[in-house]
Amino acid sequence: MRIYKKHNCVYLLLYVYIFVLIFFGIIYWNIANHSRGEFFIFQNDINLDTKTAMFKKKMHIKFYSKDLNDSIKKLIISEEYKRPIVKLNILNNSIYDKATFVFDRVLGDNWANYYYLIMASKGITHMSIMDMGENKLNGAFDSHKIKICFYKLKDDKEDKFSSYKKNYSRKLKKINTIYIWVNNYSIINKEHFEDVYYYYPINFYFQELIKNSICFPDESPFILRQVSGGNFTYPIWNFIYFSAVTITTLGYGDILPNSTSVRIIVMIETVCGVIITGVLTSCIFLDKK
Repeated sequence: MRIYKKHNCVYLLLYVYIFVLIFFGIIYWNIANHSRGEFFIFQNDINLDTKTAMFKKKMHIKFYSKDLNDSIKKLIISEEYKRPIVKLNILNNSIYDKATFVFDRVLGDNWANYYYLIMASKGITHMSIMDMGENKLNGAFDSHKIKICFYKLKDDKEDKFSSYKKNYSRKLKKINTIYIWVNNYSIINKEHFEDVYYYYPINFYFQELIKNSICFPDESPFILRQVSGGNFTYPIWNFIYFSAVTITTLGYGDILPNSTSVRIIVMIETVCGVIITGVLTSCIFLDKK
């Protein structure tokens, strides 16, 4: 009978221990989201990984690629989200669309690498380019409007790193079309593009265009700004982990409280953990002499 009661006591204390751990984890999670993470100090790699994951989620990027993750982290670390971006109404095929521009400088290598990896992940291998002519945006910025059509080789055995002539179209499947505005396009065209070809591999040529573009192909800069500014929901598992580290008094230090209120809650949880552990130990060794 005493053994039965002892087992019940142990199980009850274990349930209480787990409940307290989860309860405080939820409290930390709510505090972090309401304070946009300001009430906690995160080790750089944890915070960066969280922001990268949130960026991919908001951009509906469902595949895993270390290179893509690294490129997103570079965008965050280099503070690309702080650049002045603006949406303008642009006429495309007799329809006004909104396009996102940045006028302080061209997009650069980090964005070029990111967009290349995005396109490559979709299986895109080639592109065709059409110069829509010099275009002065808002009467102040001179650039060339470029129409880019993306294609995928129908046969995987074909060389995806080669350029092809226009009559090769039967072996390519069109995926989609974008418009970008490129500075110094005349120079880029003269240096890299040959009139004899029509379809170019994206591994180099697309990056050259994006690097010198003043227009983003999608909403990535806005999402990057939201995520980098803490405008996202932190995953709860980070704070369940923090609660577990706190209640067990391990204290790894990769997540730290950064406000008086959170420190008080941490102290309360630590005391609860010590008390429960002490009672549990006493219960286990109750009959031992």
